[in-house]
Amino acid sequence: MEWILQTLMMLGAAAASIFIHRDSPNFEVVQGMMAILVLVGIVLVITFALRRK
Repeated sequence: MEWILQTLMMLGAAAASIFIHRDSPNFEVVQGMMAILVLVGIVLVITFALRRK
C-alpha cells in the first residue's frame, strides 16, 4: 500500500517542479496538492474508461 503513496508523491513532485523550484520552502505543499490532482485524474480516467455507453 505504501508504494501507491510513493508513486503519487513522485508524480506530484514531477508536476510541482514545473510550477515551483524544488528548493522553495513550500515545495512539499505544492507537491501534495499535485499528488491529489494526479489521483483525481487517474480516477477520472478509470471512470470514463469503464463507463458503459
